[in-house]
Amino acid sequence: MVINLIEDAKAKAAAMFLHLSDILEKDIRDCEDKFVGNVWDISVKTGEIYPKVDHLIIRKGFVNRMYAVVPWSDVLSIEDDIMLKVKASDIKFKTAIKDMEFLLKRDIMDQQVVDTFNHKVRRVNDLHLLKVERDLVLAHVDIGMRSLMHRLGWESAVDAMVKMINKNSKYLKTENLVSWKSVQPVTINPASMTMKLSVSQKQLQAIPAADLGEIIFDLTPGQRMAMFRTLDLKTKAKLFENLDLEEQKAIVKELDKKELAQIVGNMSSDEAADLLEGLPQNTVKNLLTLIESHRAKKLSDLLGYSSDSAGGLMTTDFVSMSETVTVAEAIEFIKSQTKDMDLVPYIYIIDDKNHLKGVTSLRRLLFEDSKESVLKMVLPKTVYVYLNNSVKEVAYLMDKYKISYIPVIDENKVLHGVVAMDDVLSQVIAIAWRKKTRLPKGI
Repeated sequence: MVINLIEDAKAKAAAMFLHLSDILEKDIRDCEDKFVGNVWDISVKTGEIYPKVDHLIIRKGFVNRMYAVVPWSDVLSIEDDIMLKVKASDIKFKTAIKDMEFLLKRDIMDQQVVDTFNHKVRRVNDLHLLKVERDLVLAHVDIGMRSLMHRLGWESAVDAMVKMINKNSKYLKTENLVSWKSVQPVTINPASMTMKLSVSQKQLQAIPAADLGEIIFDLTPGQRMAMFRTLDLKTKAKLFENLDLEEQKAIVKELDKKELAQIVGNMSSDEAADLLEGLPQNTVKNLLTLIESHRAKKLSDLLGYSSDSAGGLMTTDFVSMSETVTVAEAIEFIKSQTKDMDLVPYIYIIDDKNHLKGVTSLRRLLFEDSKESVLKMVLPKTVYVYLNNSVKEVAYLMDKYKISYIPVIDENKVLHGVVAMDDVLSQVIAIAWRKKTRLPKGI
C-alpha cells in the first residue's frame, strides 16, 4: 500500500515536468485545427531565477523554410499536438528569426554550461520544463546519459538491456539534474564573443578562484574568453592569481593592453610582478604606463629583484602606520582602509621616514587600552629579512619563529614589503621539483 502511494506520488511529480526534446518538432494546429507548422524552438524571459517560456517559435516548409513567433499566451494546450488560440491566417512567417535573445534549443541544448553549485562544466542533454497552470518554467538541465537515450528514442531498449545486466544500476535510478538557478550557460555570440548569462554573475563570483580557473580551462578557447569577460574586475584579478604562467599567457594573448593593465592593477603586487616577469619587456613597459603611477613604481621596483630573493617574493600590499597613532586610531584606520584586503594578520609600525620600528597584530590591538600608542603594542621580537636574502633564508626564519608573514627591509631598515608563507612554499616546492627532475634515473 505504502509502496503504491510512493509510486503514485512519483508519477504525479513526473507528470508536472516536460522534456524540451518531447516538445521540439511537435505539430502545431490553430484554433480551427489546421496544421500551422512544427515547434522549432522556445524562448524564455531572462533575468529570472526560473525563467518562464514567453514565445513559441514555429517552422514550416522543408526546402524554403519559414519561421514565425507566437506569444506563449496564444498557446491553448500542449498535451498531444500544440493547439493555438489563433487562426493560421493571423500568423506571420518570415525567412529568419532575428532579435530573439534567449532560445532553449539554440542556446542551451547540447551546449556546455557551468554548474556553479558543483563547480563543474556540464553538457546539456535535455531540459526540464515545469508546468505551472498555463505557464511553462525552465527548472533543470539534464546532464545524464539516460536523457540522451530518451531524446534518441532508445530509452526503453537501453533500459531493458541495463536491467538484464543489473536491475539496481545507478543508470536506472539516478537523475542527473542541475537546478537552473545553479547554471550559467556558456553560449557564445560569434560576433562579440560574449557569453549570455541566465542569472546574476554573483554565482560565478562566489566560486573560489582556484575552482573557477579549472572550470575556465575545461572550455574551448572561445568559450574561455567569453566566460572570462563576464567576470567583474576583482574576480578576474583573483582568477589570474590562481593560474600558472602558461595559463595566464593564454588569456593575455586575447586581452587588449588597457584591460590587462586594469587586471594587473588589481592583483596583489607580488603576483602581478610574477606575471609581468614572464611577459616580453616591451609589453611590460607599455602596461606600466597604463597603471596608476604609484602602483606602477611599486611593480617596477619589484621587477628589479631576483624571483628567489626576499625582494622578488615580497608583496607591497600590507598595513603600516605611524608610531605616533593610538590604538583607537589604528583600529579605525584598519576598518576604513583594508576592505579590499583578504587578511590583515600583522600591522607594521614605522616612523616618518618609513623605518621599521616594530610589528603588532590586530588581535593584540583589540584587547589593549584604546588611548595607548601602537608603539607600546609591538611584539617582543621583530623578525625581518633583507631584500637580497635568499628564499632559503626567508623560509628558515619563518619556520624558526613560526610566523606566516615576515617584513622585508633594506640596509637602512626602510620597510619595502612583506613575504607571505604561501609564496615561500611555492618557491621552495618549485626549487625542489627542479632538483628532482635533474636527478639521474634510478635515484
